[in-house]
Amino acid sequence: MTLTLAALVRQREFGLRVLSGDDAVNRQVGWVHVSELADPGLFLRTGTLLLTTGLQLGPPGQYVSRLGQAGVVGIGFGVGLSHKAVPAGLLKACQDAGMPLVEVPLETRFSDITKYVADDMARTAVRAARSTADVERALIRSLAAPDVPGEIVRRLAQWLNGWAMLLDQDFRAVAAAPAKARRELKRVKAEIERVSPAGRFSLSWSADKAQVSVHPVDHMGGYLAVGTPKLTADGHSVIGTALSLLAFQADQVTAVRRAERSLRAAAATFLVHGLSDAAVSTGVVLPKPPVRVAIIRGDVACADLAAIVEREMPAALVVQGVDYLLSVFERQSVRQLAELLDGRGRAAVSEAMTWEKVPDAAAEVMKLSAALLGEGPVIVTKAEVLDRGLVSHVDTPEVRAYADALLAPLRAYESTVDLVGTLRTFLVCDGNWVEASARLEIHRHTLRYRLRKIEELLGRSLDATGTRAELWVALQLYN
Repeated sequence: MTLTLAALVRQREFGLRVLSGDDAVNRQVGWVHVSELADPGLFLRTGTLLLTTGLQLGPPGQYVSRLGQAGVVGIGFGVGLSHKAVPAGLLKACQDAGMPLVEVPLETRFSDITKYVADDMARTAVRAARSTADVERALIRSLAAPDVPGEIVRRLAQWLNGWAMLLDQDFRAVAAAPAKARRELKRVKAEIERVSPAGRFSLSWSADKAQVSVHPVDHMGGYLAVGTPKLTADGHSVIGTALSLLAFQADQVTAVRRAERSLRAAAATFLVHGLSDAAVSTGVVLPKPPVRVAIIRGDVACADLAAIVEREMPAALVVQGVDYLLSVFERQSVRQLAELLDGRGRAAVSEAMTWEKVPDAAAEVMKLSAALLGEGPVIVTKAEVLDRGLVSHVDTPEVRAYADALLAPLRAYESTVDLVGTLRTFLVCDGNWVEASARLEIHRHTLRYRLRKIEELLGRSLDATGTRAELWVALQLYN
């Protein structure tokens, strides 16, 4: 704490006496200067205590006014040399201006007062340095805490006597201290977004009697925001230390995640090659069997897609290929995979099986992955591919238009009879009259009548293999 004028007056060895400005004696003394100039204001800085004997004292009103404009915190007037007592005009001018006026006795040397203030400033600087060193050591010890970012933010906010908040790259609060600091998130985010087109750099502003500053954190893409009543040079130093430690911790986390990702990929590779014992020996927590294997192709970069899968399905093992991902995951997670891939990509997924059969599943889905090219459902399985067969490769706008036109006469036929359904059942039964009529629960003669009507409307014979093939494809696309 910087020395105040009142604290200086309380030092009995100086014999100082306050003559005016009692209400302002708690001003902090930043320096002491001795001058006998009639207008020393040009040589003074804010917070200075001016000592003078009034050797060239001019008009008191102007003299006090100029000193006030220069930011002087008080006047120490030495008596017994130029003046036996403080001039009445000077006393009145100080009273009118609210300027503290202190009488300095002849026995007190100005140099002693100057030295006392200088020594106090040195002591204050030492205390500040010790405080800074203490908090920096405490910040370093935070690296051993379970929640490193949270501990750094908490210690920083406490030392600053304000608040601190760590944001990730999506402007979400990772840590905040005290808890009410989260109220500042909206304002901080708005300021960052305002300047973000120009790049990532520090910015500061004043709000609600606090100095707020925001600083980018390397290696994590986020920001550290702090608010404090007064940000000193030591404060900047401590914030710099916190930023370095947060960047170091983020880099370490990235390195650990990279190593974990490599280890999990190795475990998945072992399973795919039938080495389940080797996969277990990696120490990775493997998906509980039965498991599924998937080949994932996305509309985004493989690395980005891998990060999404790892984040949303932490139990899944992922191996990144050139243009695809191979993943081994627990059976019930297939729905979750479909949800996270929606709008991002597609996946060929195997049936659920034991670890020992993962190699066969991997080979199977690798073949199925050809069905991922183009449009289609998010999840493709062997059963679906076998069911769709060649149809999945001829489903184009042109073929679909041809199929619609081929079936149009049946759909347009005004009757309560479902001719399209009758035709589908007949073809499913491979043209077997008895089986088809049984499924439709109609007499064979009724079926024969319907089929003749279909041939009449289509202008084609259902006995022709080509006609049956075209109609089957058209029905599949119509379905």
